[in-house]
Amino acid sequence: DALATEVRPLGWIAFAARSERGDWDIFACRPDGSDKRNLTNSPDTNEGYPLLSRDGKKLLWRRIPRGENFDGNHHGAQGVLVIADSDGTHARELGGDGELPWASWSPDGTQIATLAVKGISIVDVATGKVVRTMKRNGFFQQLTWSPDGKWFSGVSNGFGASWQDARMNVETGEANAVSLEDCCTPDWFPDSRHFI
Repeated sequence: DALATEVRPLGWIAFAARSERGDWDIFACRPDGSDKRNLTNSPDTNEGYPLLSRDGKKLLWRRIPRGENFDGNHHGAQGVLVIADSDGTHARELGGDGELPWASWSPDGTQIATLAVKGISIVDVATGKVVRTMKRNGFFQQLTWSPDGKWFSGVSNGFGASWQDARMNVETGEANAVSLEDCCTPDWFPDSRHFI
């Protein structure tokens, strides 16, 4: 009870779950699980892979037809990328089906970084235009931009294991393994010096 009281006011958690109708929607709740609310409420489509911007003002997710399922290994590349305010309002699709995979917010929420076989693209959210590209250097899934804007983390197969967490310098593209064990799904601590 003491922990629930402590964490309740510390923001929101965005997650995908089945609605009462059986489709997948994006929900939000307080860190203690209270105040659960459906942000997308879209019976004709499934939504998944939500990611809040670092300032908590914006939200992105992937949208697929209701008859399709998200694949645990490819969910960040399925369907269409949707960008909205953090409460789900003002939603708009950015790119087409399968485009802008593994999108991650820049620290200020004005850009997203995406990871595809052809490389990493940094996209201006307002215009949808690519403003920079770089080599992926072994990264292939689950790209995440650090809160200080200096690093990407992601899953790599370029350091000896089939799945390892790695980081990449956003300016130089230099990459290094953080873990040489088979692992995945890294994300940053607020200090940008540690990740999980």
